[in-house]
Amino acid sequence: MPQNIELHMKKIYLLVFALFLFSCTNQEEQQLRERSAALDKLRDSLMAKERALNLKAEELDRREQVLDTTTTDIPEGIMNSNLTGKWQVKMTCVETNCTGSAIGDVRNEQWNIAYRNDLFIVEGLANGKVNTLYTGLYNGQELQLNSGDSAVGTVISIVLTPAESGSMVGRREVTQAGGCKIFYRLNLNKLSGLGLL
Repeated sequence: MPQNIELHMKKIYLLVFALFLFSCTNQEEQQLRERSAALDKLRDSLMAKERALNLKAEELDRREQVLDTTTTDIPEGIMNSNLTGKWQVKMTCVETNCTGSAIGDVRNEQWNIAYRNDLFIVEGLANGKVNTLYTGLYNGQELQLNSGDSAVGTVISIVLTPAESGSMVGRREVTQAGGCKIFYRLNLNKLSGLGLL
């Protein structure tokens, strides 16, 4: 009987050991399945992020191609020493929708035109005082000038074309803050000077 009990005890130990071993294996398998599921989820998340990044990269490439095909060259001015100096300017109003202006109105000014830092700089003088400052570029055919926004919201743009020696013709567009416009025909005659401000 003691052998029987001993054998029986061995069987119980073996059974407990087998259950323990089986239990450990099941726990490890469960942990492995959980880790595998977590890794699968992480992989899916990374793949989704990769797809999103690829789409953004493609969009950036498309935008870059659009920018490459868009003209972004800033025109460079050309120096023409015949344009610098002092000029007598006659401005005749040829069109207007602004109150206080009339077709046929004439304004006379003196302009000092200089070339500095790749720009033409023009001082417009009336009664000996500077009343407007213009800057711009000469493209080989036309001198294009702008006053920029003034304190009262007026913007002036001018296009001048050299004509005969010592003269220029052109147009001046004045856009006032309310949106009305005045157009002038310009006639310039060179007086003298080197065009230094």
